[in-house]
Amino acid sequence: MPGQPAKEPEIEFLIISRPAAQMNAGQMLGADRKYWGIENGLHQRLDVIAGEDRSRVRHRNAALNLAVIRRAVISVAVHWINRCKNQRLATPSGFYDFMSQENNKRAIKLVTACKPSCLPSS
Repeated sequence: MPGQPAKEPEIEFLIISRPAAQMNAGQMLGADRKYWGIENGLHQRLDVIAGEDRSRVRHRNAALNLAVIRRAVISVAVHWINRCKNQRLATPSGFYDFMSQENNKRAIKLVTACKPSCLPSS
């Protein structure tokens, strides 16, 4: 904006296990982007959609069981999203809405059927 001072350059640090001489700036940038790709992929889905950060479960086994279930649900949701015919519904929220239809009958069918028909075939 006119009349405002320019922002200072932002400094970001990347901790790597290789010696700095083995990676050039482009490779470091690629490693940083790969990290954030993971963070914005599964972690964002777990935090925002599955509510993992809001969970107050503290018993170790219960937390592990819930983590496994959340990851399985995200995996099924991504499968459903990639094959969903209606692109407006092809979101994690759309998946949860789809599964909760008919008093959650679709979700129950999904976990109890050998070959669930509620998932689009590939």
